[in-house]
Amino acid sequence: MNGKMLDSVKYIAAILVICVHCQPISGLPEVNYFVKNILCRWAVPFFFISSAYFVRRGMDNNGNYLPVYLKRLTQSYLWWSVIFIPIGLDWLHQNLTLSKELLPLALIFGLIHVGTYYHLWYIPALILSLFIATKFLKHFSYKLLLIIATFLYSFGSIETYYGLIPNGWLKELFDVVIQIFFTTRSGLLFGLIFVGIGFFIYDYQEKLLLRYRQIFFLTGLFFAMMVLEGILLYSVDKLDMNFLFMLIPFSFCLFISLLFFPKQLSFDTGKIRLLSKYYYFVHPICIVIVEEAAKAFQMSWLNQGIISFCLIFLFTHLICLMVIYIKQQNLRKKYIGGAMFFGMLATLALAGTIYQFKPVEVLLKFELVPCLWLTTSMLGYFILTKGVGTNDESTGVAAK
Repeated sequence: MNGKMLDSVKYIAAILVICVHCQPISGLPEVNYFVKNILCRWAVPFFFISSAYFVRRGMDNNGNYLPVYLKRLTQSYLWWSVIFIPIGLDWLHQNLTLSKELLPLALIFGLIHVGTYYHLWYIPALILSLFIATKFLKHFSYKLLLIIATFLYSFGSIETYYGLIPNGWLKELFDVVIQIFFTTRSGLLFGLIFVGIGFFIYDYQEKLLLRYRQIFFLTGLFFAMMVLEGILLYSVDKLDMNFLFMLIPFSFCLFISLLFFPKQLSFDTGKIRLLSKYYYFVHPICIVIVEEAAKAFQMSWLNQGIISFCLIFLFTHLICLMVIYIKQQNLRKKYIGGAMFFGMLATLALAGTIYQFKPVEVLLKFELVPCLWLTTSMLGYFILTKGVGTNDESTGVAAK
């Protein structure tokens, strides 16, 4: 197994996820469409397959691995969900007409389906698809699992092929599903097929290794077919474009090609593996701050385009380094209040400056203020603990 190659490609995939969520990176619609809706779309399926493969390996070595893994993943998810609640509630208030009595229900629905902010949907989808696939394979075959998962994926793909679906019961059923669940990007309709693939690759990896040359060739072939599928869909009316049929065989072959890639990388990939995880959680905050500040100061070259993307990526990287540092330290509760107070003061100063220079006609996203507060609070905690750690080291006292 070439774990370093997988880590490196997961890091690239994390960057592609950031790219998808940013504003257009090119002034040419065709270029932007090609990059965001074709070249970047394999990233999330790759994460599903990779997670499923390593979970299956853990289950093979330890019968109690899955419940422990799901518990740890759920705890991490709930922690980040709490962090994003101020932003998510602000979004609900601005976009949906809900009474205060319904807000708890909206929060519960968000937690189990779409997340408290738009990018967090992946975690409940992964948890659900891992649970379903594991239970299903205890009683039925891979063949039946993949057939059912493909059928469900096909129904979800109506979001991509919406303009090609004739009016009738199928389209009406899909419209009802969208009205209730907002999206078909879920563990059942999207994640299950890729989790099933990840499980299958682990269980049959010895046989797949014997066909490595053919699979390596098929990776390029299916990539070309995926690109062609995306190009043909350019003028089709779509609700979204998460589902491409060629993502299934391409993601399958890509993962195998990397898993058995004959050349090992010479550098340690542990750090980028950790960064790719935190990029996923942190990047929406950085996107909001950079793009809204650029909009307020009328810096159009920074609101979208390749420079904007690069700055957002750099900002995300720096914040993630800070988060990793904080996670590696023992949480010092006595500094949390000070960090939050620092964040409040910094947010008042930054937000005040932004809104003072903002033209009257420019509307900024409601998430800007809570994003500033979260970022500056983390910065405040980092400064406090870093300063204390430095002082402790200088006096020869170990930081507790």
